[in-house]
Amino acid sequence: MEKNWEKNLSVYIERTISPDGRDTFESTQALSERMFEFATVKKGNKVMDLGCGWGKSLQPFVPHFLFALGTDTSQENIAQAKDAYKHYDNVSFQCGNIQNLELSAESVDLIISSLVLHQVEWNEQERLFEAVKQVLKADGEMIMADEIILFNPDVSPEKFNEVYRYLLEYTTPKEVYENHIKPYLQEGHVYTWQDMKENTPPEYWFHSIEDLKTTLRKVHLKLVDIQEITPFFGLLKIKHQ
Repeated sequence: MEKNWEKNLSVYIERTISPDGRDTFESTQALSERMFEFATVKKGNKVMDLGCGWGKSLQPFVPHFLFALGTDTSQENIAQAKDAYKHYDNVSFQCGNIQNLELSAESVDLIISSLVLHQVEWNEQERLFEAVKQVLKADGEMIMADEIILFNPDVSPEKFNEVYRYLLEYTTPKEVYENHIKPYLQEGHVYTWQDMKENTPPEYWFHSIEDLKTTLRKVHLKLVDIQEITPFFGLLKIKHQ
């Protein structure tokens, strides 16, 4: 099963070094195109890429919207994105997070976000989605591609154990995994959701789809569709309640 996960993910995600020097994961063109196909809102006045990196995910969307805006907290990423789109009059970029940018209310038809949410601290996610709600038009939507546990880990502990071991090995920096995690993993032990919470600092917890639904409800948004790629990665469609 793990080999299938790796094979499936390799189509949509690639490991790379970002313009600001971080060892990170980047969306492939295939993921950007799949996000476009998954979206219900495929044209309009404005599309916004939340955590745009160097702008790759915007490519399939730009021809279908009058304006495209990319936001990212890294100045290096924004600089590279601006260079990549320097010949596009309808594409602009801003440095900062959506919670602090001055964006007009109900001004965006579609928000896309790829490989961003899992990097946002859990206690900041409610603020992020509150900002999403404010800028999103009443009939707009958000499309995300991200790492999130797409099943109930308490109901399926053996499945979670397999996912947990996989994520530790393949998403943790190799040196950290080999020296600080692998030596302490017990062979034959089934690591449960509760084990993860008891033995991991909260800022490094994995989160489930139910966690996300709870956060969305607090800000009057709702998850309306899921397209699973692996049990821990997929496309999510979010709208106003």
